[in-house]
Amino acid sequence: MALNSVCAKILETDFHSLYSSMNLEQFRAYYLKSWDDSKGDVIEVGSVVNRTVKTSIRDTPVRIYYPETTGDHPAFIWVHGGGFCLGSIEVYDAICRSITNRVNCMVLSIDYGLAPEHKFPQPVEECYQVTKWMFEHAKELKINSAKIAIGGDSAGGTISAVISQLSRDRGEFNIAYQVLINTMFDLLGETKPLSRVENAKGYRLQTDEIEGIHVPIYLNDLSEAKNPLASPLLAESFTDLPDACIITSEYDPLRDEGEDYARRLAKAGADVCLKRYDGIIHGFFNMQRTLQEARDALTLVCGKLSEVFSK
Repeated sequence: MALNSVCAKILETDFHSLYSSMNLEQFRAYYLKSWDDSKGDVIEVGSVVNRTVKTSIRDTPVRIYYPETTGDHPAFIWVHGGGFCLGSIEVYDAICRSITNRVNCMVLSIDYGLAPEHKFPQPVEECYQVTKWMFEHAKELKINSAKIAIGGDSAGGTISAVISQLSRDRGEFNIAYQVLINTMFDLLGETKPLSRVENAKGYRLQTDEIEGIHVPIYLNDLSEAKNPLASPLLAESFTDLPDACIITSEYDPLRDEGEDYARRLAKAGADVCLKRYDGIIHGFFNMQRTLQEARDALTLVCGKLSEVFSK
């Protein structure tokens, strides 16, 4: 399918040159501001609480959103995107508010430590410990510990998929569902995904940036890319993992590894909803004001979460 006209307009900005011309702190500031015109509107929810959770990595900031209704709610953990070195809970604030109201659930957004200050596996362990804390404090948080899902966009999806695997392997809690959007499942393309070649340049996120900038910033050594805690597609087993909603985009270098992950989950027995958005680029999910496909994807996510939480 032809590139969506809204995406084509976005790509008139040369993100690759901008990234190359700035240091990391400058680009972090630019990245946060770059979403202002496209991310969704901030809507009211029942309440919003900012707090910190003590982990072995650091005191981790989290933002908790509650709907207006009372009682113990199901909960959705959100892990933001940004290639492991960019982004914050502020970028996805509108998304989290919308999910809170539409699903009638509590949403907890994790402001995990970014690389290179916090390299692999620190962000994974940090988010895992926050998730464990949620289960252990379910009564205090007024949530139903049998109905806790996790999800994220891009690198946030990577971390979410790894936590879902760790929940199975460590046996400390059970994730009810996972939502994985435009996710990096194979950090250095060990499985040779064709989309990393087809969509290598010109579609905002580029293969050379993934493999030459984001991954080296995140990892201590490139050999760690073969560790399933970094590349969940390289796990030995996909059995007994949570059901999933996996979203990919036609013009995303990460498209094929996402669809490969969906197939492996399904083959292992998980109920998987796989949706590819044709004509669309990486990062589209947060373009709620400007892109109908982003609104459709959010509706899909909310629908799947509502379905899971109603059981």
